[in-house]
Amino acid sequence: MGTQKPVEWVSALITRFEEQLPCRTGPQNTHSRVNEEQNKKCLVQISRHRFSLVISGLTKILQRVNELFLSVVSGPRPHGPDMELNCYESLLIVLDTLEKCLSNQPKDTARYDEAMNVKLLLREICQFIDVPNDNPTVLQLKNLASKVLFALSLNFFNAVFNRISGRLQELSACNEENPDYSDIELIQHINVDVDRLIRLLNESIQKFRLLKKSAQLVLMTSLEKAIWNWMDTYPNEFADLQKKHNEELAKCCEGLFDILDSFADNKKGRAAVWPLQIMLLVLSPKVLEEIVNADSGAPCSPRHSKKKQFIDSVKRAIGQHGTSKQLTEAAAVTCVKLCKASTYINNLDSNNVAFTLVQNIINELKNLLFSPSKPFTRGQNYVLHDIDLMIDCFVSCFRIKPHNNEALKVCLNPNSSFLYHYVLISSLYRIITQPRLPWWPQIDLVYNKSSDLRLMFTDTLNKALQGCITHTTLRMIPSFALKGKESASKFKEKGDEIPVIKNLLLLIVRLIHADPMLMLNNQGKTGHEIQSSTLDLINGLVSLVYKPTMPDVAQEAMEALLVLHQPEKIEVWNPEAPINTFWDVSSQVLFTISQKLIQHQIMDYTDILKWLRDILMCRNAFLLRHKDYANL
Repeated sequence: MGTQKPVEWVSALITRFEEQLPCRTGPQNTHSRVNEEQNKKCLVQISRHRFSLVISGLTKILQRVNELFLSVVSGPRPHGPDMELNCYESLLIVLDTLEKCLSNQPKDTARYDEAMNVKLLLREICQFIDVPNDNPTVLQLKNLASKVLFALSLNFFNAVFNRISGRLQELSACNEENPDYSDIELIQHINVDVDRLIRLLNESIQKFRLLKKSAQLVLMTSLEKAIWNWMDTYPNEFADLQKKHNEELAKCCEGLFDILDSFADNKKGRAAVWPLQIMLLVLSPKVLEEIVNADSGAPCSPRHSKKKQFIDSVKRAIGQHGTSKQLTEAAAVTCVKLCKASTYINNLDSNNVAFTLVQNIINELKNLLFSPSKPFTRGQNYVLHDIDLMIDCFVSCFRIKPHNNEALKVCLNPNSSFLYHYVLISSLYRIITQPRLPWWPQIDLVYNKSSDLRLMFTDTLNKALQGCITHTTLRMIPSFALKGKESASKFKEKGDEIPVIKNLLLLIVRLIHADPMLMLNNQGKTGHEIQSSTLDLINGLVSLVYKPTMPDVAQEAMEALLVLHQPEKIEVWNPEAPINTFWDVSSQVLFTISQKLIQHQIMDYTDILKWLRDILMCRNAFLLRHKDYANL
């Protein structure tokens, strides 16, 4: 049928895909997940040949499921409490399938019929982009929709750009009090190379002065995010820019900088425009070089005088003599952007003036953001933004001066604010997981802090297990993409504030999962001490596996224990006595989990037994590597 009647066959597959979604069949089990993955793989493969048909079908499914989801959320719930979760899971499945189909599409193959389907899909996707960030459940949908939009814009950029451009045109003549800016925010989620970035900047220059101030603020934020997306996605283009002048981009950056400079007529205005202005200067290396060298007596063109005044204002505000709190905070954000951007420049290019500028401000910046006696804060409404700012700063400082990181000492101090611990763990996780540029230092430079990190884990674990939860709470910070298995637990916590200690514990366990060596380095310690610390670490993780009140932490602990049981990791449990330590530690793991299963203290029997099977397979692999003396 697939070869004789391809359209009917694809339509049947799409129908089957929809019929097996949780909103139709109920909560997923192992068998239904396998079916879902098979259907998804088939659709992804077929989309390479029948793109329009697959995308059209998935768009209609997305529309129907979303309508059902909205009706369930807003109206009475005759279908039971699980229906909302089932709809939510279904949306995730459809969005994930769309993202994979779009990413699997060969570049530059757009045809008219495809473009029409893309417009319909774009309309549906935009509904998920324009949602608040304070709900972990909705946030996961937003993040996945963002990935769909990113993949879609690679091949169908014009469709997305035209929507953005059209909305900017409407807003330039709009008299509404609270207009919708979601189409402008699409800029934050699209795939832009340098040519597309220039198009966006030119479009913004044409429309900026015609927009209301609120729209201008949204546009500035979105353009800055687009620049970062470009640097992350096309770092080679940014590297080329440092060596070879791009006249068209430089002209755009200069034009927009001047427009923004007129916008910054007061302290509040400067706080809004400074971050984007520094990025525009980073994209204009020749201009930045002229400005920085002027401090050494080199000539500076009058046309760049305002740019030099801007740099001088930032340096003055970040220094000890800054008189305005608002300007100092704006300078902190601006300087973090500068430091972060400088890490995208090859450190072998030592003559790059961006490095000179960074050295002028980095010490004051660290003193401001990482002061144990006076933690940086812009107020309760900015807590999440401040944490993200400190994470960016920490990671940038590590990449700029990996062997001289005062921020690390502050964050490792057990007496420091909880926020510093959170920043540390989040930063280390990013250093491990973010795709590396060749000159970025690796995480092994922090291995010598294993004992401090283990102490933080033990302390956090004890507080969480004993119920000593601090009254200070934060919403779950969306630093990590959630796995499918976690979505149910996140759903149940919708709208609730998650205790700080549990949140930190989850991040630490994820960090162990990402790189166990951060906890296993015991250089300079005796064999007895090494074995004891390994046992404490693994027993701590085991104690989390059977905690029904923390299912997300339990799942991550299982993953971490599985990684720790990889043969090469077992060998560093105690290099002085690997076999004896293996029998002692791993046997305790099996005994404890088995005992809890027998005593019915663990709910998810099937998942735990599968996990135990994987643990046993790892044990067997280790014993096979050491079969000659495993039983001695």
